Amino acid sequence: MSQRYLTVEEQLSLPLVNGTVISPDGKKLAYTLRRTDWDGNKYMRTVVVYDAESETALHVSNDEFDCSLPDWSPDSKRLVFLQKTGEENKNDLMIFDFELKRSYKLLTFEQEISQMKWSQKNDGLFLVAASPESEELKKRKESYGEFEYIDEETKNSSLYFVHLSRAMKKYSARFELPRDMRCEEALFDKLTDGKEFHISSISLSPDGNYIALLAPPTSDYNDFDSAKVFLMNEERELKELPLAHPRGCLFSGDSKRLACVVPAGDDPWMDNGVVEIVDLSDLSKRRLSVGQDLNIEPVAWTEKGFFVNWIEDCTIRLGLLDEEGHLEGLTDEDQMVMASSVTPDGKRLAIVMAGIFESPEIYLDGRKITDIASIHPRRERVRKERLSWKSCDGTEIHGVLNLPTDFDSSRKYPLVVLVHGGPTWTALTARITSSYYPIEQLVSRGVLVLEPNYRGSEGYGRDFRKLNYRNLGIGDYEDVVSGVDSLIERGLVNGDRLGVMGWSQGGYISAFCATYGKRFKAASVGAGISNWMTYHVNTDIHQFCHRYLGNNPWEDPKIYELTSPISYIKNASTPTLIQHGDSDTRVPTPNAFELYQGLREMNVPVRLVIYKDMGHNTVKPGLHRAIMTQNLAWFSHYLLGEPLEGSFKMTDALSPG
Repeated sequence: MSQRYLTVEEQLSLPLVNGTVISPDGKKLAYTLRRTDWDGNKYMRTVVVYDAESETALHVSNDEFDCSLPDWSPDSKRLVFLQKTGEENKNDLMIFDFELKRSYKLLTFEQEISQMKWSQKNDGLFLVAASPESEELKKRKESYGEFEYIDEETKNSSLYFVHLSRAMKKYSARFELPRDMRCEEALFDKLTDGKEFHISSISLSPDGNYIALLAPPTSDYNDFDSAKVFLMNEERELKELPLAHPRGCLFSGDSKRLACVVPAGDDPWMDNGVVEIVDLSDLSKRRLSVGQDLNIEPVAWTEKGFFVNWIEDCTIRLGLLDEEGHLEGLTDEDQMVMASSVTPDGKRLAIVMAGIFESPEIYLDGRKITDIASIHPRRERVRKERLSWKSCDGTEIHGVLNLPTDFDSSRKYPLVVLVHGGPTWTALTARITSSYYPIEQLVSRGVLVLEPNYRGSEGYGRDFRKLNYRNLGIGDYEDVVSGVDSLIERGLVNGDRLGVMGWSQGGYISAFCATYGKRFKAASVGAGISNWMTYHVNTDIHQFCHRYLGNNPWEDPKIYELTSPISYIKNASTPTLIQHGDSDTRVPTPNAFELYQGLREMNVPVRLVIYKDMGHNTVKPGLHRAIMTQNLAWFSHYLLGEPLEGSFKMTDALSPG
């Protein structure tokens, strides 16, 4: 392969910045830097602090451990972060003290932590973490072995409060007294029992008197639509707030009001998000509706107003929403916001942002403070261009075309369509790389890659999101094929050398393209649905079928049959690669085996790869490397005529020399 472009290994090794948190005084910025540890087959995050006054960066965590969830003390003098250590990935709560200029382990927490917030009264830490296994369950395991009552034994997260003074006292005591001479107190309190509800996230009031809990009934994803918002006071009493289908809460600066994004209508899956503000004194509400057809998500409530983000036409934007509902965009169509943080007064803003020509970097008040690109390999990168076309029913479809830097418009290129998942996600124009699909490597071999934002994609309004309701597969197929045809008509693509690939919902659409039609010479189905009936009864998110197909398969079997790739298996002729994790609960493996066996019995070339101990996604760079290498080999063989076996099974790469 030409070294003008990134190799698979170089692509997976690119560092990534994220998780920005500005200190309350606005003088420092904490963020995470993710790097690839090939020896440990994992991604490792380091916590970095940038000092705005000295313009210097300091790594405050140990590079040998994965560290995340940084949060500042109210006085900006200390930073807490989570450190994963040991083979069991123990949860160490680490504190970096900027006056002492050192870090120390406050304590080790047994349960998995998903959120960590420093108390606004500076007296402790609030943790959202898994509830411990009950004594009753432990005894049952000892007596009978391990089993589970499905839908009856949910594993809910609870809220904990770590007493800072007690934990500090215990930390100091190890250097002062033998263990048998210490009088130790309980280091933390469990504030919710994990039985009445699950906690997905929390928000703290600036005065330190209240905690807002976003709480679905259980940790089962199917219950998240029924989430409630509870307000916890200093006495740990709970009050339910009148908010339906909430997603994210923010307190006002005076702690007297709570804002929450809720759906504009009754459909939490399809409706746009709007801001509802609850007066905590009398629970009265008022709603801020954005005039544009946008689906906003909250970032922060400041003295200047609400910082919100939204997906719009192949990018993620950031804006400022005032309390009259007026929205001012702070980024443009060529900038993609991956994360952001802002001070309470709204005067200092940090953004992790990527663009068409720049990989993700951190900007503080509009000034770039990182230079991650300088440690990238010096390679050419694909060009990304927006384009649009009309689908078969006249619907306007948008997408992104990946081109080589030396693109020749007089030449007809092979084409692979990369279909994003979701379906409410979007293809992005920003210079970010995939961990599953070899876009750069295909382009380096003279293959164009089209990423369509098919009907149902985010970024084009509520009505567009609803276009694939009871129209999955068929409508998606037409959107994909019409995009391919538009490029063929422009003379850019060779219609005899077409491929399609995708993961999750993108895998489903790829499977549909491989069975419903005969346009494609190769397909790759990653963690895709092959039969909606099979999916519905095996998945951990049964609500998906109800939201998109309108009913269950027993009441309406016809729609399940009409939209399933397996229904068209007798029509199939496209050589298909199927990739699936053996521990996938979102799209369980029966979908992969059903499609595999169907294609085999129709004598269609098919390969099935099952990845051990992998769920719907993986966090292991080695598996990402295998997935990308197999896809590259598959399409290079069927579209470019290159040999398959050595590269597909990766024996070529392992051979000496």
